[in-house]
This record gives sequence, structure tokens and C-alpha cells, in this order.
Amino acid sequence: MIGKKWFHRIGVAILVMSAVALTKPQLAHADSAPPCRNYEVQTEWGRLTVDTRPSNDGDPIGVVSWAWFINNPADVPGRYDWTVFINSRAPEGPQWNNKDDNLHSAFRRYRDGTDRYNSGDIFHVEAAHQAGNNLYVTPLNSCRIP
Repeated sequence: MIGKKWFHRIGVAILVMSAVALTKPQLAHADSAPPCRNYEVQTEWGRLTVDTRPSNDGDPIGVVSWAWFINNPADVPGRYDWTVFINSRAPEGPQWNNKDDNLHSAFRRYRDGTDRYNSGDIFHVEAAHQAGNNLYVTPLNSCRIP
């Protein structure tokens, strides 16, 4: 069994390597990325979904809602580590949370007076979760904010 300290190092390494791999090529293909409306990436062990929704103030793209579903219910609870990327940059550092259900979050356009994304920007999320001997990482994903 991998210890928590070792798992954290693996998760951080995956997130850092992914950030490096997704720099300029991703920006060059922004027009070919599918829109973040009912966007889904399916795997044999689960799926990642992304959707753009209006915020309470009426902004039509005010919230990017995303969720990561693992099919095996026994593997769902535990610690999740993730980073959201906009145009290959992380507006916030890596985050983590202990969950008893699947990982889901809302990434809001405005925070502390800062505009964190615009229409046409590329949204990408990377996450890792260890369940016993199983290490899950989000499938490759990238969508364009409408």
C-alpha cells in the first residue's frame, strides 16, 4: 500500500507534469476544443463532466461546474487533489478535499474582484485520488468556455 505522503508526491508530480505538457500546444488548438457545455470524457472506470452555467448575477458563463465520477462506489471516499487550469495556467494553487461522494466543484468567473476567465478560454482540470491500491487520475480533458 502506498503511504499518504508518497501518494501526495505522486499527485503533485502528475499535476506539475501535466501543466508543463499543456502549455503552448493547447493554446494553439483553442478553436478545435469542444465547448464546455455538457462536455464529458468517458473511461472504463468513470467519467469527467464540465458544464458552463449562468451565475446568480446573470453572467451567462459565470460558473464552470465540473464533476469527476468514479464507477466503483467503494473507491469513491477519500482524499482528492486537483488543480484547475485556464489557458494552461492555474489561477489557484493545487487544492484538496476529503469526500464521501464523488468530486464536484464550481469554478466561478469572478473572485475577489478578479476576472478569472473569458469566453473562448480553455478550461482543463487535473485530479488524483487514491483508493487502496488504486490510483485514479482524471482523463485527458480540455474544453472551450463558450
